[in-house]
Amino acid sequence: MAAESNKNRSARRSIRLLKEAFVNLLAEKPYEDISVSDVTRAADLNRGTFYAHFDNLDDLLRSVLEDFAGRVTLLLDSADSDDLLRDPRPVLDHIGAYLSGEQELFHKLVTSTSVQPFIDSLSSIIRGKIRERSEESGADEDPAGGFSEASRYMIIADEFIVDGVFGTYRAWLSGEYGEMPVAEVNEGLARLISAAATSLQGQRTEMA
Repeated sequence: MAAESNKNRSARRSIRLLKEAFVNLLAEKPYEDISVSDVTRAADLNRGTFYAHFDNLDDLLRSVLEDFAGRVTLLLDSADSDDLLRDPRPVLDHIGAYLSGEQELFHKLVTSTSVQPFIDSLSSIIRGKIRERSEESGADEDPAGGFSEASRYMIIADEFIVDGVFGTYRAWLSGEYGEMPVAEVNEGLARLISAAATSLQGQRTEMA
């Protein structure tokens, strides 16, 4: 049992080191110029260890994207849509703290043209996860099939808000807001989301 536990711990460590090395390399040069050898060298691991966990670099990229998207959507899922609209600060504060903790790395990623596909894919994954959450938690089907008008509106509103938050954080990480602290960014986002919530509530009333 102890040997198995140590083996699992070692595997988790190797995966973490490979992912960290890959993300750092991705911030430095185009994805197509990165090799498995580059990743293993940066992680101080051998190729055998890489292939024990990933089929190829595309597989590693997918795993890294899922990690980033999963972390952000987990924070979003800590509140349902109504809670996020009514009181967005708790979720925004968690996301802001997460981004601030890795600010230098995220800055490299969002300011490097070579990782634009990475950013686009990450955004797409997050939107997809948000759509799935909306459909599972608040999408009512209409008799003709598909989602009701109100549910479709909710899904669009949810994605609009998430894209707005994502874009704002991206601009902040890129340095477009100068030295503005993330707390101030979150305050502005919270006000805009609250304003959107007021409008959304009016739309719901009209559709009821």
